[in-house]
Amino acid sequence: MDKPGVKKTVEFGRGLVRPLKALADTTGLGIDALVNIAVYELLVRTGHVRPDSVSVPPPADLKLVEQVEPAPSPRVRPSPASARAAQPAGHLYFSVDDGPPVAVRKKVFLLGRGSKCDYILRDRGVSREHAVITMERGGWFIEDLNSANGVWLDGEQISKLRLKGGEEIQICNYTLRFVIK
Repeated sequence: MDKPGVKKTVEFGRGLVRPLKALADTTGLGIDALVNIAVYELLVRTGHVRPDSVSVPPPADLKLVEQVEPAPSPRVRPSPASARAAQPAGHLYFSVDDGPPVAVRKKVFLLGRGSKCDYILRDRGVSREHAVITMERGGWFIEDLNSANGVWLDGEQISKLRLKGGEEIQICNYTLRFVIK
C-alpha cells in the first residue's frame, strides 16, 4: 500500500501568491493540489519522472467536462490526378543504431520520448514528440516537430525532408538509417 503524501511548508515568491489563489478559486482545487500538479509537470518535463510510471488519480473535487464527439469530417472525393499522386513510393523501413529494421506501417508515424509515440527513443535530449514520418504526395517525409535538439542530416539541421532511401538522420545520440523497398 502506498504511503500518504508528505506535508512540507513551501515559501512562495511575492508575485506568486495572488495568482495561485486566483487559480485555486477558478479551478476549484486546493493550493496543495495545484502545487502537486505543478511539481509533477516540472518533474515530467525535466525527465525526472516518467508519466507512464506514476499512477496519480485526479483530485476528487475536479470538475470534468463531458466528453463531446467531434463533428464528422466532410467527405471529399480525390480527383484522379491526386489519387495517383497519393500512391506510395514503396514500403519505408528504418533502423536505429544498427538495430533491427522497423517497418513504418502508418501514414503518420511519431518519433520521440513520449509513451504515445509509435517509436520511442529513450534519451533525455529527445523531445516527447520529436519528429514525425509521414506519407504524403506519393512520398515519405520526416519532419522536425520544433524539438529542442533538432533533426539532422549530414551535419545540417532540417525541418522537413523527403526521404529517398539511404539517408542517415541524427536525432540526439541516435542514427536512423532509412530504406525504401
